[in-house]
Amino acid sequence: MASAHEIRQRMKDIQEAREAAFEPLAEILEQRQELQRQLAALDEPYGQAFATAEAAGWTTDELTAIGAEEPVKRPKGRPRGKRAAAKRTTPETVSMDSSPGSPAAAVPTQNGAGEAEAMVAGGVSG
Repeated sequence: MASAHEIRQRMKDIQEAREAAFEPLAEILEQRQELQRQLAALDEPYGQAFATAEAAGWTTDELTAIGAEEPVKRPKGRPRGKRAAAKRTTPETVSMDSSPGSPAAAVPTQNGAGEAEAMVAGGVSG
């Protein structure tokens, strides 16, 4: 049976080997943290540059196809074009007042609304 001194020495040898194996990992962890900090510092300028490219006429699909990833952080300010484009394509409400002096009489009806009015007014039944 091993003495207490021999057991402690084996434990120290094992511990030293474990510490030696950890040293490269500790150094790489430090480098990795520094690179992650540098990458995070580039997020905002990258988002601004991406938005500038979009403002110059590039689409997100075109930029990503070229290899530019869509940024995690976009600059604060106006929203992207998708919401603004959706608002512009919404049709306006048209008044159905078609009396001769009404400004609505000069506006053409949409999606067959005039035909439906004529059918109701003319008493056409099906």
